[in-house]
Amino acid sequence: MWFFFGGIVLLLYTGISFYTGVRFLQLVKYFLPSVRYLVFWPLYLLCCYSFVLILLLRLDRIRLLRQAAMYALPFLVYFFFALLVFELLRFGLRFFDRFPLPPGFSAALTGIALGLALLAMVYGTIHARDIRTKHYDITLNKSLPAEDTGTVRTDQVSAIRVALVSDLHIGTSVDREWVANIVDAVNKAKPDIICIAGDIFDNDFSAVKDLDGIASELQRLKAPLGVYACPGNHDVDRLSLRGDAANDRIKEFLEKGDIIYLEDEIRLVNDSFYLVGRRDARPIGLRQVRKSAAELTAELDKSRPIIFLDHEPVDFPGEEKAGADLIFSGHTHRGQFFPGNIITAFIYKKAGAVSYGYWRGNSAQGIVSSGAGVWGPPIRIATDSEVAVVDVKFAR
Repeated sequence: MWFFFGGIVLLLYTGISFYTGVRFLQLVKYFLPSVRYLVFWPLYLLCCYSFVLILLLRLDRIRLLRQAAMYALPFLVYFFFALLVFELLRFGLRFFDRFPLPPGFSAALTGIALGLALLAMVYGTIHARDIRTKHYDITLNKSLPAEDTGTVRTDQVSAIRVALVSDLHIGTSVDREWVANIVDAVNKAKPDIICIAGDIFDNDFSAVKDLDGIASELQRLKAPLGVYACPGNHDVDRLSLRGDAANDRIKEFLEKGDIIYLEDEIRLVNDSFYLVGRRDARPIGLRQVRKSAAELTAELDKSRPIIFLDHEPVDFPGEEKAGADLIFSGHTHRGQFFPGNIITAFIYKKAGAVSYGYWRGNSAQGIVSSGAGVWGPPIRIATDSEVAVVDVKFAR
């Protein structure tokens, strides 16, 4: 399925590249008539596929080169959308034959489309760094043990506040300043417990600049019941050009900062509820098998609330069947930029979950965060970088 879907995306992207290239060449030749096709097309296609080439050639550790290349995809998409709108405008003017089109009209429209695409990149870059807070109220049909009722929060009996953050992707795009803004947003919510739903790092632990600074920011996370994390598919430490990978250094780094890293592990938090942290379903470059949801909960006391922390929302029905009451996930970024949000909504609905926001099954509930950072293009359009604040009430 993924190969089929990837093939369709590649064909669409190639078509978009060709169409935008034809229009852009018209604009270039309007000002520089002597430009040759054999010069223009190789350069243009190199720019269009630069984000693929730097990954294949392992040049993504060159920060400036990687950042420039990652803008290629969203820029081309919005350039294409703008051109389509102007194509309809031009067709309408010709169809009704009300206004004679002056020389250079097509080139002017292409130039305007180019400018709009650039403005979209500027807006998306600024908006991605604006950390929003999304609030949810969840009521579970299980109660906390009677002897513990009221010990979590003094002002709200049998309730906890969870700060859910995911997909920081600390690395080339997400730096110390960005992480500091995320930590500030989390601490401002005054949570009882903090859950980090994977993709804390962006595939290459060694490429993180100012690692000590990042550590000091993460150590500022404050919650009386602790800070917990599960791995994501990008939480891998690329050890060599051969593709060797591990996550030992990531786990050691996080646990030095009092972040409890759960890999198919369970914690009984405050002697009140279980927190189940799962390994990722498809870790990039890591050969590992994760336990099933049923295996993880087989020995648990099902009368207590069970909360799952699972990076990818691909097993909500299985986790519900295994006894989960509440599931926290990330991974989808809500598509990160339009029209990605439409695509991810379709994909994860087919998986029995949602790509963003609140999910309700027969006996379980779930929250999928759009993430606090970015992967690939450092932009967000029609989605937000967010911290989810979840007020969870238990039955009395």
